[in-house]
Amino acid sequence: MTYRRFALLALLCLPLSGATFYISKTNGLDTRSSTTAQSKATPWAHIPGMAGATSNAAGYSPNPGDRFILYGGDTWGSTDLGGVNLTYSGSSGSTIYIGVDQTWFTGASWTRPIWSCQATNCGNNSSTLGNVVWLAGNYLTLDNIEVTGYKYDGSSSNIVATYGNGITVENLYIHGWSRTGGSCGSGTNDPFAMTMNWSNFGGEGTGNLFQYNVIDGSDSSDIGGNYCFGGILHGNIVHGNIVRYVYDGMNGIFNVIDGNLVEYNNLSTTGDHCNMIYPQGVFSGTVIQVSNNVVRHSVCSGGTTIFMLANSANPSYVAYAFNNVLYDNEVNSDKGFSIGGPSTNGTFYYYNNTVVTATGACMQNGSAGTGTAHYGNFHCISPTICNFVNGSCINDGGNVQQTAAQADSDSSPRFDQYTASETYAYSPVASTNSTVGVGTDFTSSCSGVFASLCTSDSTYTSYDSVNHKAVSRSTTSRPATGVWDAGAYEFSGGTTILPSILGSGMNITPGVTLR
Repeated sequence: MTYRRFALLALLCLPLSGATFYISKTNGLDTRSSTTAQSKATPWAHIPGMAGATSNAAGYSPNPGDRFILYGGDTWGSTDLGGVNLTYSGSSGSTIYIGVDQTWFTGASWTRPIWSCQATNCGNNSSTLGNVVWLAGNYLTLDNIEVTGYKYDGSSSNIVATYGNGITVENLYIHGWSRTGGSCGSGTNDPFAMTMNWSNFGGEGTGNLFQYNVIDGSDSSDIGGNYCFGGILHGNIVHGNIVRYVYDGMNGIFNVIDGNLVEYNNLSTTGDHCNMIYPQGVFSGTVIQVSNNVVRHSVCSGGTTIFMLANSANPSYVAYAFNNVLYDNEVNSDKGFSIGGPSTNGTFYYYNNTVVTATGACMQNGSAGTGTAHYGNFHCISPTICNFVNGSCINDGGNVQQTAAQADSDSSPRFDQYTASETYAYSPVASTNSTVGVGTDFTSSCSGVFASLCTSDSTYTSYDSVNHKAVSRSTTSRPATGVWDAGAYEFSGGTTILPSILGSGMNITPGVTLR
């Protein structure tokens, strides 16, 4: 009897695995029972929390570990969405998943399920605080949905917003937005494609992750003029995303901004901003990491490329920026890294970055910024590496500074060919190139955030515009001993490095970069 009693208690203490429910707008009926909806042959039409959900689908209360699988290639319209309000919660060991099974689809091959606002503000209701998709519970994962057709009408709203903790938003394709007219871009109602709430709303956002999402405004009605939409507002961890054709790429407070591509930013409709990566402060704690990002093709003046701790006056903050590649941002007033803030604003470490600018400096600060910046292993194609009006700029060694002509030279002995037209812009192509074997070994500094700096060179994320996915090259390890290469790249020894599509389901610890 004793054995049976403990065996029963052990079974009761096991975490619930949850159930899998299938959702198809084409083939689904919300009147089916929750048991019946666990078959691909008899799905529901809506997930719980969709405005269009009725009957058993609307009445079901999700449990930790539940999975809601959307039929690939199916489309849900504005009346189905009306604000997708996901207020339920999983647990730290049993996340609730809303996403896909790529073996279940309509058509010849799998494509993402589509949530289309059909040129309406389909999130304009009080239950979702104006957001199209409102993840207000804890421990939720939203994966591989195409969200399109959102029309901004001047009300406060975002396309996808998170409010709870332990939330992952990954592999979304957000595009095709529009607006009714008028202007936006300089007030509290400005729309963002993706936003993460933070301490001003009660401490939410801990453990939240935005990864491998594509935010692409190239097919929006803003193209051809100034822009209305921002990309990502705030984030605990923001990794591997593509953000393009917006006015603000990434803005707000963050802990980790890693492996993203930000390109083709323009002015807002009011002429305000044009920030590529603009971390104004630290999401939690005192450390921020900005690493492995590609920032290029800014098309507005008066903005910033990477502006570290832009509005922070906290002297205890520490910012790390490494393995970033910045180029073709010439119309910006700030071409390289900027350090700002209204007063003393912390300590900055800039290592292994590649920055190209014909004018200005690879690093600079304004009259208000008085922080201390360390830099090393810079490949700076610019007249000036560091230009500080105030504060301290400390050279830790291993830097290569060149003019554009020197960087793309046919002269012996280097025969450098650092250009934007390479597969990985401004990377070394031969062992004799100027950045190879001339950098400083920072292995002794490698702990905490620096540990990922020592692991390898830049992931150099690019965009698969056919499948709307992030693509990252395989990386090259930096040597454990001896000299490193300068800039964002270690020379690969002539080995061809093929890009690989990044998958999902990866875990990221703050301060640790994925490889």
